[in-house]
Amino acid sequence: MDLVDGWDDETVQDAVDALQDMVLWEMSPQRWEHVNELMGLIDVAFRARDVGALRAAVLELEAGGVIRLGRIGSKVETKIPPPVFERRNTLVHTLTSEHRDPPEDGRDSSRPG
Repeated sequence: MDLVDGWDDETVQDAVDALQDMVLWEMSPQRWEHVNELMGLIDVAFRARDVGALRAAVLELEAGGVIRLGRIGSKVETKIPPPVFERRNTLVHTLTSEHRDPPEDGRDSSRPG
């Protein structure tokens, strides 16, 4: 289903998938801050319907999840910090709120039956 020109559910689903994977990641506090910034970019791009910016931010987020090894001498790796976790939850809700299932009887609920 196209939301607007060039906008597709796959792009949004890729973002949701990456956000859901974050609970498994372990990173330094600096990397978590970068992830938090990327979530801000995803949110802004989604609200602005900027497909290119959304895809770029999602790709960078996915790459950040793959490259989780810390540098020698870096701070201890940690699970997702609570503020980042809360922002992640809010963003998942934002991304999925427009993709609710249609009414069970298949009729448009805004039109009289």
